[in-house]
Amino acid sequence: MRVALILTVSVALYATSAVAQTAMPACNGDIATVRISHIKPGGSMQKFMDAVAAHLAWYRANGFKDNELVTSLIIVKDEKTGAMKYSDTDVISYHLRPPAREKIKNRGDAAWSAYVKLYAETSEITNEYSTCMPMLAR
Repeated sequence: MRVALILTVSVALYATSAVAQTAMPACNGDIATVRISHIKPGGSMQKFMDAVAAHLAWYRANGFKDNELVTSLIIVKDEKTGAMKYSDTDVISYHLRPPAREKIKNRGDAAWSAYVKLYAETSEITNEYSTCMPMLAR
């Protein structure tokens, strides 16, 4: 009996610490996933933008209305001319208010797989961050 009690308490403590490690801290703004993606050779910025549109369409078709996907073009200096231009190879995307994983029921369906495949063919994520952004007007 005593061994069972000790095991039960141990499991409860482990489960509590595991949940605490994965829980997001409090945020007085919007949680956002920020990704820096590199457009692969043979890929294009337009195909990447098509993947973003398909990504958002999947969320809307599956009842998620509060999240937003925003893509920012990166401004770089052209090494040859010194002129400022948009990067052809790198982009930053923001997924504002992404739904919690446990709320996403149809993950892996045909439409999900199609947009994931388009991202994979076009780009690779070089960095990814979870951030607390200031609250934006809705």
